[in-house]
Amino acid sequence: MSLPFFTLARLCGALAFALSLTACGTTSEVTAGSQPDVYTVTGKATGTRMSWSTARSAAMDAANDYCKQRDQRVSIRSEATSGIRSLEEQTSTVSFSCVARVEQAARD
Repeated sequence: MSLPFFTLARLCGALAFALSLTACGTTSEVTAGSQPDVYTVTGKATGTRMSWSTARSAAMDAANDYCKQRDQRVSIRSEATSGIRSLEEQTSTVSFSCVARVEQAARD
């Protein structure tokens, strides 16, 4: 069964429009903070009104990955956000520490 041409064209158009609105998130490198054992990472996103959520998720994922590589878990110290308008760049800067996993602490 094939779709009529006009239905297929509308479907492709809708898909292209949806993809153009998709927020794209990136992160900075994890850097050492101003205090010992405190790190900072910034997530950035643009594209939709939910970009702040994409930026925050990107920053949190990077912090989690950084600590996971050290066989630890993340402990968020602070978070700062910027960007208000829908199509402007949204950022989420997270300061965090890596701490022992609960299971590790219980065994020690």
